[in-house]
Amino acid sequence: MRVMKYACALFLTTVLAAGCAKPAAEAPVVDLAAEAQAVRDRSAAWLQMAKAKDISGLVNDIYTANAISMFDGDVRKGSAVIRASEEIRLAPPDQTFSWSTTDVQVAKSGDLAYELGSFWFDTDGAGEQPVISGEYVVVWTKTDGNWRVAVESSTAVKPPEAPAQ
Repeated sequence: MRVMKYACALFLTTVLAAGCAKPAAEAPVVDLAAEAQAVRDRSAAWLQMAKAKDISGLVNDIYTANAISMFDGDVRKGSAVIRASEEIRLAPPDQTFSWSTTDVQVAKSGDLAYELGSFWFDTDGAGEQPVISGEYVVVWTKTDGNWRVAVESSTAVKPPEAPAQ
């Protein structure tokens, strides 16, 4: 009988302890609109760094270490390759460029987003070369509280061909 009392007491103590335990914490609610604006702000900061030819800032602050950057079939993977590419791309002294975001969507988890937009660049400013324009998509990931580029891909939009005569 004594064993039964101890068993009942142990059972009740276990049930009571389990009932008093805190419930599992729910994931915090993500403000998707605020995160979308944060991505737009990071994209604007990226543009300013590019215009300032701040290659170290781009590589260390905008891209992830293993980022992938693609433009019309040219694929660059990782910080070292992206750095070398940006040094060449941003070298022309008279070039002008810009981009504008048309849409940002953020995952419910708040740690992944994509940005759509359009761009243009002119490699020689007011020179002979034509302005190139196109569309882009950027996949952003939130790392240590900061939005960083994991993948970017863009393509030039070709002007319409003249009709055959």
